[in-house]
Amino acid sequence: MDVPSTVAALLEREGVSRQDPLTVAFSGGYDSLCLLSSLCSLGFNVKALYVDHGLRSEAELACERRLNESNCRRLGVPLEVVRIPPGQVMCLAKEDGVTLEAAARALRYRILEKEPLVATAHNRDDQVETLMMKLIFGGTLMSLCGIRRRRGKVVRPLLDVSRADIVSYVDSLGLVPSRDSTNDTLFCLRNRVRHLVMDGLDEDVKSTIVRIADDMQALEARCPAIPVSRRGACLVVSRSALLGAHPLSRLRTLYDIRSGFDQSRLSSHALSRIVTCVESCRSLSERSFHMAVAGDEVRFLPAKAWFCAPIEEGTSLPYGLHLAKSDDEGALRIDGSKLKGRAFVRMDEEGDSIISSSRRILLSSLLSSWRCPYAFVIQDAEGVKAVFASPFGGRDRIDDSLTSASWRSEAGWRVL
Repeated sequence: MDVPSTVAALLEREGVSRQDPLTVAFSGGYDSLCLLSSLCSLGFNVKALYVDHGLRSEAELACERRLNESNCRRLGVPLEVVRIPPGQVMCLAKEDGVTLEAAARALRYRILEKEPLVATAHNRDDQVETLMMKLIFGGTLMSLCGIRRRRGKVVRPLLDVSRADIVSYVDSLGLVPSRDSTNDTLFCLRNRVRHLVMDGLDEDVKSTIVRIADDMQALEARCPAIPVSRRGACLVVSRSALLGAHPLSRLRTLYDIRSGFDQSRLSSHALSRIVTCVESCRSLSERSFHMAVAGDEVRFLPAKAWFCAPIEEGTSLPYGLHLAKSDDEGALRIDGSKLKGRAFVRMDEEGDSIISSSRRILLSSLLSSWRCPYAFVIQDAEGVKAVFASPFGGRDRIDDSLTSASWRSEAGWRVL
C-alpha cells in the first residue's frame, strides 16, 4: 500500500488542506511516526505534540523523549512536549471511577482540544479492535460505528491503513520508533483484545468488521440530527423530538450529549436508563451529569461544583460562566448598600432560604419546582440575598430586603 497517498486521499475527502496547521498526537511509536512522516512527505503544515502521562519509569520516559526528539529533528518537525504532573492520571481515575487508560486519554484530549486541528494515528487494526471490544463486552448500537475518520477537529488519516503496512512503511524509512512497555501488558481492555483476540482473526474477518463500521456510519449519516441548544450551563433537547426520532438519531444525540460530560465508556444499560427516565419524565443524577425533564424540555447539566468568589464584574464561575453587569430587564438590581458585611457568590447549599413575597422559602423547594438541580447564590452576613438559577433551567430571584424603587435604573447583575 502507498501509505502517503492513502493519507492524502482521506485528508482531501475530509476537507483538510496542506496549509492548515495540523497537530499530530505523537507518542513516537510506529503509528504516530508513520503518520508524522507521511504528512511531512506530503508537505503538510505539521507539528508534533507529545504528552508525558507520567505512568512509566523516568528512565523509560527519558529514553522515549530523546528518541522522539531525534526523529522529529530528522523529519524537520517542531516537537512540543507536555508533561502531566505525577499522580494526576491516577487521581482523575479515582475521582471519576474509570481506568487509568481512560483517565490518561481524557487528560490527553484536554490538552489536544486546545489545538486548532488534530491528527491522531488510529489505524485499521484499531478499528477492528474497537468493534471487537464492543461486540465482546457490550455496547450500544451507536458503538458499532466504531472510530470515525473525522469528528470535529480531530481527523484520523491512517484509519484505512493496516498496522502491517504502517510497520513496513516506517521500517523502509529507517526510522526507529519508541516502544511503550505498557502495550505488552494485559492490564487494559484494548491490550487484552489485541493480544488474545486479534491474532485469531484472518483478513476476511477483519474486513467484514471494518465494513460493519463503515455501513453503520453511513446509516448514521442518513439519520436526521436532533437539535440541541445551549442555555447557560444547560444542554437542552426537545423531549417529543427525542422520543419521536429514529432510534439511531436518538442514540447519537444522547451519546454526544453525555460524552460532553464524561469520556468513559457508555454502555447500552446506561443509555437505556437515560431513555427510560426521559420517557417517564423523571430526573436522573449520574456521577458526571444531571438530567431533568421540564415539560417538553430535557435538560442536561454537569455535576455540581463547589466554589466561593467575590462579587465583582467578570468574576469567573464554574461551567465557563461569569458574573456580569447588565442592563437587561431580567437582571437582578442588587442594592449593594443594603448588603450586610462581606458578601460573596457561591453554590447553593442544603438549608438555604430566601424571603420572597413576604415569606421565607427554602431554596430547595424553588429549585425543585423549576426542575433545577442547583444554582448560584449571593450571600451576606445575614444569609442568601439573591439566586441565579437561570443558567441551570430555573429563574433568578432577589430577597425582599433588597428591593427598592430608587435604584432600578442602575445596571443589574446576571450570570452569563
